[in-house]
Amino acid sequence: FKCYLVHMQPPIFIHIPKDQSYYDKSSGLNLSYRYLKNENKETIIFLHGYNGNSKSWAYQFKYFKKYFSLISFDFPGFGKSNNMIDPDMFKVSELIIRALESLKIKKYFVVGHSMGGMLAQVLASNLKSSVVKIVLSCTHKGYSMSFKEPLREPYRKRLLEREKLSDIEYGNLRISKMLPGFNKKEIFNFLSLISQEISKDAITCGGASMQILDTTNLLPKIKAPCLILTGTKDVVVSKEKSLFLLNAIKNSKHHEIKDVGHAPYCENADEFNAKIKKFLLS
Repeated sequence: FKCYLVHMQPPIFIHIPKDQSYYDKSSGLNLSYRYLKNENKETIIFLHGYNGNSKSWAYQFKYFKKYFSLISFDFPGFGKSNNMIDPDMFKVSELIIRALESLKIKKYFVVGHSMGGMLAQVLASNLKSSVVKIVLSCTHKGYSMSFKEPLREPYRKRLLEREKLSDIEYGNLRISKMLPGFNKKEIFNFLSLISQEISKDAITCGGASMQILDTTNLLPKIKAPCLILTGTKDVVVSKEKSLFLLNAIKNSKHHEIKDVGHAPYCENADEFNAKIKKFLLS
C-alpha cells in the first residue's frame, strides 16, 4: 500500500470547527461534534463513514458555511465520542436526536456517507426526528445479520491491523483499500490522517452497528425528499446496493459522480457539494 509519511495537516483542516461535547443523561455517554452556527440559516447534519470521523467533512464546512449552519457528529467510539456498549443504529439515532434537541436545532437536512448513510436512513425514518431533506452517499441498507458476534471477518481483520500497524501504516492501508490506485496525494493524506485516529472501539462499535442493520422496512417510512449519490469507481458499495434505496424510498432521485470511488465528498468535492446545494435549496 502507499506509504505517504504525513507530517503536516493539509490546509483544508483549518475550516473544521473545534470539537464540542454533549453529555447524554439517558445513556451516560458523551457525544462529540463540531458545530458552525450561522444565525437564521438552516442546519445541515453530517454523518461520517467507517474510515472517518467528524473531521471528514472539512471540504463541506469550507463550502457550505456561506449558506447554512453546519454540524458533524462523531459516531460512538469515533473521535471523542464515548464507545457504546451493545451498539445499534437505533440507539445512535435516538442519541443524536437528543443532542439536537439540547442545541435547540428543530429542523435539519441530513447528509450521511456510507456508515453515516445507514444511520441517516434510521434517523430519517424516526418519527421523533425533523429531517427536511436527506442525502445518502455511497451507502446501502446494512448487512442484515441477525447476530452481533462474532464481527464480520473484514472487521476482525481491521482489529488485527489496528493492533499490529502504526497509526500511519494503518491510515494508509485503509485508504489504499478504500480507493485502490488513487494518486492524489493531498486527498490521500487528508483521508489517511483521519483514519489514523480510528480506535479498536470504533471498529467494533461501527462494525457491530452496520452488520445487524437492515433498513428494508424503514425505507418506505422516509417521507423527506432524498438524493442518492454514487461513484462510478466505488469498490466498497456497489451501485446496485445504492439503487435498492432509490427504488424503496418514494421521493428519491439518483446522481452518479464519474471517476470517483468511495470518498466523493473529497475526491470531487466541487461536484459533490454543488449537487447537494442544488438539491437542498430547490
